[in-house]
Amino acid sequence: MAEEYYYDEDSETAMEKVKRLFRENKVVAAGVGLTIAAFAGASYGVRTGRREFAQHMFRARVGFQFFTLAALLGGGMFYDNKRKEERLAIEQSRMVALDQQEKNV
Repeated sequence: MAEEYYYDEDSETAMEKVKRLFRENKVVAAGVGLTIAAFAGASYGVRTGRREFAQHMFRARVGFQFFTLAALLGGGMFYDNKRKEERLAIEQSRMVALDQQEKNV
């Protein structure tokens, strides 16, 4: 199970948000790994003189980069909505607790 990290949306920098999304969204990490593998394959093809293979790997790298970017944006939107719902639930429970305290006083 993934660890839960607390973050403050107001003070979070862009780099911290990207790091948090990588921790939460494993699809992005997979896309980055595939991009690196395609780049390594392309460089191997260039060194060995296999032009067609290298060209296919460069094209695959571009495709994997698009996949990674789409996963990053989609995951960011999904997790932002999830965080908003969690914050709303926390706020509602706090309001209920404050109402109960006021009634007990």
